[in-house]
Amino acid sequence: MRNNKVLNQITNQEYRAFEQDGFLILRDCIDPTLIQKIKNFACDLLECKNSSKSIIKAMEELESSNKSAFNDFCNRMGSIPPVTLIALDNYFLNFAEKMLKTKYVHLFESAIFFNKHSVKRLQYDWHQESSYYPNAKEVITLWYPWLHKVNKHNGTMVMAKGGHKMKLDAFRMSMDKGLTQMRISDEALSCFEKIHCDLELGDAVLFPYNSPHKTGTNSSQVPRSIIVSRYSDKIGKFDGGWKE
Repeated sequence: MRNNKVLNQITNQEYRAFEQDGFLILRDCIDPTLIQKIKNFACDLLECKNSSKSIIKAMEELESSNKSAFNDFCNRMGSIPPVTLIALDNYFLNFAEKMLKTKYVHLFESAIFFNKHSVKRLQYDWHQESSYYPNAKEVITLWYPWLHKVNKHNGTMVMAKGGHKMKLDAFRMSMDKGLTQMRISDEALSCFEKIHCDLELGDAVLFPYNSPHKTGTNSSQVPRSIIVSRYSDKIGKFDGGWKE
C-alpha cells in the first residue's frame, strides 16, 4: 500500500537489497487509516483516551501492574482486523511468497512489542529468528511502528548489515521474568555495519530469519512500541521446534 496504493510487484532492486543486506526498509507502505484503526482498538481494550501518549501510558501501567494481562493484550492486538489486513496486503504476501518459495504462505504470528529502557526483560540482545524456528526453512518478519516514529533516540531495531550470510553461534540466556534468549555475542558481529531502522509511521522493515538484529538503546523517557508479523511455510507454522 505504498503511497496509499496497493502494489503487487516487488522490484528487482528491492529483492537485491533484501538479499544483499539481509533486510529491506520500505517507505510509505502502510495505509495510515489502518494505523489509526489499530490505535482505536488499543484504546478500546485499554480503556484509555484516543491518543498515542495515552496508549503508551496505559500500556506502561498495565505492564507494571499485571504482566500476564499485558502479555495477553500484546498477543490479542496481533489478531485484530487492521493488523491482519496490513499483514495480508498483496505486496507483503508476494514478497513472502518469493522469499519462501511457496504459494502457501502462512501468517503464523502477529503481536505488539514494547520497549521500556528500565525493564531489562523487554530488551533483546543480538539474535537471529532462526534460533527460535530451527525446523523452518525460512521465516520472514514484517516490523513496523504504530504509535510514533522510531529512531536511534528511542531504541529502534538495529540490524547487522550482511550478517545473515555468516554462520553465527548463539548461546542460551535466561531472563528473569522474561523470555529465554538465544544471544549472539557483540564480538561475533564486530565486522558488520550496524543500521538503525529509523521509521516514520507508515514505514516498515522486512527481514529473513538469519538476519542478526537487536533492540536499540532507548535513551528517551518514552517507551517504544512496534508491531511484528511473521510468515513461513507450514513447517514454520506448526513445528518451530523452539523449546523454552
